[in-house]
Amino acid sequence: MKRYLLLTLVLILALGTQAQVVTDSLKTDSLKKKRIIIEDNWSNKKKKPVNKPEYRATEFKKKSTYSDTTEVKVLNKDFLKVVENSKGTKVSVRNFADFEDDSDTTKIRIGRKQINIIDGWHGTRIRIEKVRRWDEETKTYKKPSFRGHWSGFEMGINAFANSDYSNYPAKNNDFMDLNLAKSIAVNLNFLQYDISLQKTKTNIGLVTGMGLEWNNYRFDQNITLSEGDDGMIYPDPINPDWSVKKSKLTSLYLTVPLLMEFQIPVKNDHKIHMSAGLVGGLRLGTHTKIKYKRKGNTHKDKDRDDYNLQAFRYSAQVRLGYRAINLFASYGMTDFFRKNKGPELTPYTIGLTLVRF
Repeated sequence: MKRYLLLTLVLILALGTQAQVVTDSLKTDSLKKKRIIIEDNWSNKKKKPVNKPEYRATEFKKKSTYSDTTEVKVLNKDFLKVVENSKGTKVSVRNFADFEDDSDTTKIRIGRKQINIIDGWHGTRIRIEKVRRWDEETKTYKKPSFRGHWSGFEMGINAFANSDYSNYPAKNNDFMDLNLAKSIAVNLNFLQYDISLQKTKTNIGLVTGMGLEWNNYRFDQNITLSEGDDGMIYPDPINPDWSVKKSKLTSLYLTVPLLMEFQIPVKNDHKIHMSAGLVGGLRLGTHTKIKYKRKGNTHKDKDRDDYNLQAFRYSAQVRLGYRAINLFASYGMTDFFRKNKGPELTPYTIGLTLVRF
């Protein structure tokens, strides 16, 4: 009996195993017919790349920029240009000066020297450097060019030479004597134009331009000037009861030079410059001024007239300088007063340039 039971159990196990094999075979055939491929996670086959969406930065709208330009021309040439925009302000004066100011840096250029004033976290820095001129059209640095020595701020001493009072009585001799220490000349040469006379070098050239010339003539005596019935200029004594502080004659001329300049190279790009030529002048105004005390009160009397001064005049001028030292001397080629309208006087001025433009 036991033998039959054991044979029956073995038969059941054998039939079950065969049925499982048939079932697995059917599943595999069915999957192949449906073209289904089952792969495990550790398969050596390369996975197809996944196309990830492209990242794009957020687009910001450009801010609108502000720009305004003002130009001033003299003799059909650009003299002054002011550009204002959202970045800052830039001022250009011909080719010899620039001023540029933005958020944290200020640049001041005079000639080939530039001063940079930089505001930073650790304070303010000032840097001085030599710059080269940039040509916007060719996008290259400009070649060095001849540059004369006229523009700038000058001061000097006025005096007279070759005085002749033969048309006056003896008592009026020397009434135009000056207090030299206080007879000051102030020149503001605001425009300069250079013409090189060499093709390959920059040592010889012509210099012209414009300037303003204030001449103060402080009288050495307590007098002022007045015109007589004959049209001549005479001394007018000031009231002796007044305490006179000063009495002077002042003239203002518009000047135009024509100078030939020679420059001698020395070292480190520095040059000694010498020039000579003529300076013409057009009188713009003349006045006398008296400052005095009367009964404890200070008074100032100013009278405007031409006082028979030359409307047009010209003088010979020489200039000599090296680096920061620049001297000049002018000698009048015309008399101070119009002919037979005053004493014959030849004006001259000796001075120096304090600031170059």
